[in-house]
Amino acid sequence: MNCPICGYENEKDAQFCASCGKRLQGRYPITVTVQPMERGASRVELFVRIVYGFVLGIIAGIWGFFVFLALIIQWFFILIIGEREPGFWSFTTGFLRFTSKISGYMMLLTDQRPPISSEDDPYPVRFSASYEKEASRLELLIRIVYGLFLGIIAWIWGFFVSCAVLIHWFYILIIGERHSSLWNFTAEYTRFYYRVMGYLYLFTDERPPISGEEL
Repeated sequence: MNCPICGYENEKDAQFCASCGKRLQGRYPITVTVQPMERGASRVELFVRIVYGFVLGIIAGIWGFFVFLALIIQWFFILIIGEREPGFWSFTTGFLRFTSKISGYMMLLTDQRPPISSEDDPYPVRFSASYEKEASRLELLIRIVYGLFLGIIAWIWGFFVSCAVLIHWFYILIIGERHSSLWNFTAEYTRFYYRVMGYLYLFTDERPPISGEEL
């Protein structure tokens, strides 16, 4: 793919130009990848998930507290300097990588137990973001208002997803397989939710599409 700014020829799946660093058109800087559905599902893992999910939730809660502090510092850093601090960016990225894996596991998208790791592991649900150094001070304020709008959408959509996950849990318990429509509905929400989180966590100034489609 040729860069529209400098003309450099990049790899076809590149998100940013390797020469000038500008984002390539048609590429959103936050990627949420959900591997295709595996039809078979473990009934035993339905119950293991309850216990292991509790442990993962405690870890995520403690980690999330420190991420919240990092976000406050990052917000003021952008306000003053007009750039993202890479250390805080990396710390927050690791947290969203971890929680996206938890979400995929807890919402029955996979039976593979997520590692307690901030690395970009080859897990069925993966969050990734491209580092953008420059940041808009104006978008810090717009993000507060637009983030409220996105939050309302995520809350309403999330309510129906919670119902779908509950139905899916019993479907797997009885049939021993995943239901494609319930799985797809949950996967689309996961992609949307983590794009929103990436925007709210200051990874990018580009507002996320209100869509759960693959980009």
